[in-house]
Amino acid sequence: MVGCSENKLSETGDEAKNAEPGAAFAANEEGAEWYAAPCWHNCGGRCLNKVLVKDGVVLRQKTDDTHEDSYDWPQSRGCLRGRSMQQQIFGADRVKYPMKRKHWSPDDPHGELRGIDEWERISWDEALDYIADELVKAKEKYGNRSIYFMNLINLEHYLGTVLSAFGGYVDAYATQSNGTFTYPVSMFGVPVQQLNDRYDIENADYVILWGHNPAWCAFGNPSYYIKHFKSLGVEFVYVGPDYNATAGFTDATWVPARPGTDTALILGVAHTMLAKDSDGSLVDWDFLERCTVGFDSDHMPADAKTNENFKDYLMGAYDGIEKSAEWASEICGTPVEKIEFLADVLGRENDCYISTSAAPARAKGSENYPQALMTLAAMGGHFGKPGNACALDISYSAFNRGPKIVQNAYGGVPGQFSNCNNPIDDCLQLGENWDNIIEGHYNFTGHHGIGQFVEAEERDIDIHVILGETTNHLQTQPNINRGIEAFRKVDFVASQVYTMKTDSRYSDIVLPICTRWEVDRDIFYSSFADKECAYAYRKIIDPLYEARSDYDVAKGLAERLGLNFGEIVPFEEKQLWFNHLANATMLAEDGTKGPLVTITQDDLDAYGVEGKTQEGAVDLEKFISDGVYRVKRSKDDKYGFIAFKAFRDDPEANPIATTASGKLEIYCQAKGDLFAAINKGVDRYVEVSPLPKYLRQNEGYEDTFTDWENKVKGPYPFQMTHIHYLRRAHSDMDNLPWAREAMVNPVFINKDDAKAKGIENGDVILVHNDEGSFLRPASVSRLIMPGVISVPHGANVKIDEETGIDLAGADNILTSSSKETSSGLCGWNSTLVDYEKYTGALELLPDYEWPIVDPLAE
Repeated sequence: MVGCSENKLSETGDEAKNAEPGAAFAANEEGAEWYAAPCWHNCGGRCLNKVLVKDGVVLRQKTDDTHEDSYDWPQSRGCLRGRSMQQQIFGADRVKYPMKRKHWSPDDPHGELRGIDEWERISWDEALDYIADELVKAKEKYGNRSIYFMNLINLEHYLGTVLSAFGGYVDAYATQSNGTFTYPVSMFGVPVQQLNDRYDIENADYVILWGHNPAWCAFGNPSYYIKHFKSLGVEFVYVGPDYNATAGFTDATWVPARPGTDTALILGVAHTMLAKDSDGSLVDWDFLERCTVGFDSDHMPADAKTNENFKDYLMGAYDGIEKSAEWASEICGTPVEKIEFLADVLGRENDCYISTSAAPARAKGSENYPQALMTLAAMGGHFGKPGNACALDISYSAFNRGPKIVQNAYGGVPGQFSNCNNPIDDCLQLGENWDNIIEGHYNFTGHHGIGQFVEAEERDIDIHVILGETTNHLQTQPNINRGIEAFRKVDFVASQVYTMKTDSRYSDIVLPICTRWEVDRDIFYSSFADKECAYAYRKIIDPLYEARSDYDVAKGLAERLGLNFGEIVPFEEKQLWFNHLANATMLAEDGTKGPLVTITQDDLDAYGVEGKTQEGAVDLEKFISDGVYRVKRSKDDKYGFIAFKAFRDDPEANPIATTASGKLEIYCQAKGDLFAAINKGVDRYVEVSPLPKYLRQNEGYEDTFTDWENKVKGPYPFQMTHIHYLRRAHSDMDNLPWAREAMVNPVFINKDDAKAKGIENGDVILVHNDEGSFLRPASVSRLIMPGVISVPHGANVKIDEETGIDLAGADNILTSSSKETSSGLCGWNSTLVDYEKYTGALELLPDYEWPIVDPLAE
């Protein structure tokens, strides 16, 4: 049943009326079949959901029950969002038909009405003709550099491959997900997410959660693993501006630190370790001697262009400022005794697993954070031995690293995972892209998404067409109001969605797209999963209303553009789905890799696909029916992994391949040279040293003062940080009624700050700065630092046109597009704001009471 919050089961006849409780349901479900249902969103986890289907109707959902749950063999259980997926598929707000904005025409686009205009239903032929005609017109008048394609994390997939064949498009990329870990941190020695297997983490004395809240941002099994570590006696320490859910259930010691000040805190801890060290009681001098360069003047790398070293920098030799605990405390708000505590914990005698999220690296001025954290870990010797590791540890396979044991494959779309087929090299930096479109110029520094970093080159850019396939960039990138201005400037905007997101609401043509329940296709994100499991899905229901798959959309556009889609994407959609399953692999305990799935000729015939027969660990039909294959582990199996073990044991025989010295580079000339190149010519960009020095932020804590020395507060005295939130995955799933009722989407504020402003829990507050404003209920707590507010990320903006106030609490209403400290850096977690109790006329209903609106309803 489409358009209802739930699918209602029907009972007929006297027999049903008189049945025992549950009997009517059982009768209704006779002949129904369970299907593995993709939960495809980029939430940071990967879980199994199943739906019960009868005659094309979904009756109910459940999660993983394929085997008994245990630590060795955990289930892949869905969360509240995954279990509410039926509302995503069958909600009244599904986009049902192709739509055109009422006052848009090819000759007079009326861009000023984007976002406030009415919608008209049109046919698929009309919609695709409009898009094709606008692409041809833009190419003929302005060239392919006038077409801006908003794709997903540099994945071309279907529409991108068509646009590449059409002559190319302008791409975009930035540090939006991994923060400054997106830059090539391997150049100083620590690849992203190179940590230890979960069975090794049991050997740790401490797990340091640095800005990390996996209970809310790494769904799947990480919280289960963490709970197990806790049961074995592992102690937890949490570093960050708020005491989050993960810190709470692990009873972690809280080391508070203001947003974006993590590098300063690290320097204060490092200084304390040096000051308190007695004959190697805290500092692992042997590890520093053998495995690092740049710590002191006697161990500098051969390519160093300066004589600066980390130890002398800590002691103030170059700037006259000793990076003591007292110095760090003033910036970070971390009590000196907490800095000293952290120095003791990170000493060489303790085994420490240091798990950082990207949050500390998603702040202006965080360019040196990854290298600083590596340096601190190196001082304690926390690499390459049991119970010790340090790296970015987010999302899929968090707390369970090492080679993938089972791995889903990709379907086989050429150029699917990079823009390598795109003949246009232009790449805007997300965070500055709206300014680029409006102002007509930008700094080209390469395509960071494919590891290309080049010296900055100023280029003109003239965007006339914006297309979106799998994104919601207007919502999820900085400065929504500036983005709306950019959308309203261009000639044409088109998007494809299943519910109206912000991108779509400001478009001219909107295409109704199938959800992943309505089509057989390869699911890219199923490849991002815990190292021990792989997933299988298939079509569950027929497409609703006039929805089409994104494959069909790309094919229809290719035909209208005079392109041979069969040459662009050489597989039918069913074949791509099959390839995705058939090419999955499994790693044996002896290190050999083979197919995961057994495939027979009967399987090939039954699905009408091409392929070969093979022997694997699981039959194809069982894999599809179960929806998941998870390897059963044991503590003594051969899948254990300790990152950097061979390097630590013998760094000369096993050098780090990605660094110039072959060692961990505390002084990294390549890093300094890279930032000097990409930041060239922009005054607001900071100078980034080869050393992990403290960088004063733009919009940092110090900027909350108009007079730092005398501590005179300015107009925006609060730092706003962002959190991933249980009710949505970025901006996806924000429309689910069950989740909206369970999670109210407040702004989290400190109780002392609230008292000073006369605000009580549940009061509606106005949060604002020069970029915009929004209303939200306040959640008053002692679990967040004074001077900090925490805003759930991803609420789909709902702007009141008369006041300009957003009612949804969209975080990016307040983020800036012109204050970054390096090229490509999205500094989400260092935004300055003020707030007060709202006394205006706007009414803020609870989110679950907002009407669910069909965009074509009268």
